[in-house]
Amino acid sequence: MKRLLLAVVLLAGFTVCAHAEDASKVAKQVTTELQNSGVITAQETSSVSSSVKTLVENGATAQEAKSVVAQAARQAKAQGLKGKDLAAKVKEAVNARKAQMDEAKKKAKEAEAKTKKNAKNAEAKANKETKDLQKKWNKGR
Repeated sequence: MKRLLLAVVLLAGFTVCAHAEDASKVAKQVTTELQNSGVITAQETSSVSSSVKTLVENGATAQEAKSVVAQAARQAKAQGLKGKDLAAKVKEAVNARKAQMDEAKKKAKEAEAKTKKNAKNAEAKANKETKDLQKKWNKGR
């Protein structure tokens, strides 16, 4: 039993590490694409990469992360921001998107809970009606 539990814990640990590696790979890929397209410079790549990784770790797709970061970087450059200031603007946009994603997840969970509750209530009502019909039927015999 202990061996089985240990195996499950190790597997879970490997899964978490694999997800973290995937997020890092996606972040690197997205920042490279942004750099190649001229949205960010080579110097800005490292500071923007952590923001991309944050989005990916929170459930954003690579395309979604690229879009959010690119839009924020373009807006920052239009304001004349560079380097750390640009990275701060990108991080601000990423945090805003992360908050939107968290809110959407929260609403989805609430809707799921409400649906389950309604289904449970409907099932209980159907069971009560079935029992009432059975009682009436048994009395009529």
